[in-house]
Amino acid sequence: MASRLNAAETAPHATKVNTRNTHKENLMRTFTLVAACLAVATLAFSSAAYADDEAVFQKLLQDKANSVVSVKFVLNVKISRGGTPMGPPQERSSSSTGVVVDKSGLIMISGQSFGVGNLGIPRAMRSQFEISAVPSNIRVVFPGDTNEYNAVMGAKDSKLGLVFVMIKDLADKKIPALDMETSAEPKLGQTLYGVSRLDQGFDHAPVAMRAKVAGSVTKPRTMWIVQNAGSHVGMPLYDAAGAMTGIVVTQEGVGDDSATLPFLLPLSVVKPTVATALKKSKAELDRILEEEEEAAAEAAAEKAAAEKDAEKKDADPKADEKKADEKKDAPKDDGKKDGE
Repeated sequence: MASRLNAAETAPHATKVNTRNTHKENLMRTFTLVAACLAVATLAFSSAAYADDEAVFQKLLQDKANSVVSVKFVLNVKISRGGTPMGPPQERSSSSTGVVVDKSGLIMISGQSFGVGNLGIPRAMRSQFEISAVPSNIRVVFPGDTNEYNAVMGAKDSKLGLVFVMIKDLADKKIPALDMETSAEPKLGQTLYGVSRLDQGFDHAPVAMRAKVAGSVTKPRTMWIVQNAGSHVGMPLYDAAGAMTGIVVTQEGVGDDSATLPFLLPLSVVKPTVATALKKSKAELDRILEEEEEAAAEAAAEKAAAEKDAEKKDADPKADEKKADEKKDAPKDDGKKDGE
């Protein structure tokens, strides 16, 4: 009887314990299943995202890379303090990535890489010195072309940090220019894409990269804050469909202690800037070519005169001696007039 009572008393308790254990096991199975589903979903989403990026990258490299060029140049650097030179002038060979903005041969590049900013001197130190960095021997290298095309400094926009160089002679070469008509307005949180090139050590290979719109500023002008845009300064950014959204520029903030950061300049500002630069660059190229023609004509005239003198000398080897004797025998002018 006692054994029956004990069994009867303990049976419900055992049943409750087994029920709780079963409930915990079910919860654990549910959690495990949910976690597995989330992992699969995340992996699928990531795979889809990477697949989308791969397609965008391939399309951008195919459609946009040909307008991205390499620009070689020599910086003639002079540094002084209070008018006193801080050592002799220096020449520094450098290169930058640029983009063709007009089929006539106008190339846009970052002013930061094409001037004092290329020297790596902090902004705070620049105010203590007089620094000049003047580019010369400018050459443009196109993808798949071993030629280097000579160019001149055409125009500069110091406020926007952009420089424009003009190719002197394309020699009938047809070049693709940036399409600024197919455009799009960037949006907060949007992923944008850019195309740049590596340096000569890597054969100027094209590379596509992502950037993300993270905010906007209104000073010193209205611009978009873009993450991971530092490597695209002077270059355009596109949306996933390949529409141009603006140009990445570096801007100094208002105030002496403000930093210099990259921003996306709206296309509404870029277009008139390029139009003005094209007009100035063509005028500057015409001026330089005219000066070169005049210098060449003068040099040719001097060469012809020298050759003529040489011919006379060959015909009469003693011509120089005769001229010297004639000059020696000529009456001297003592400054007095006849009858004085």
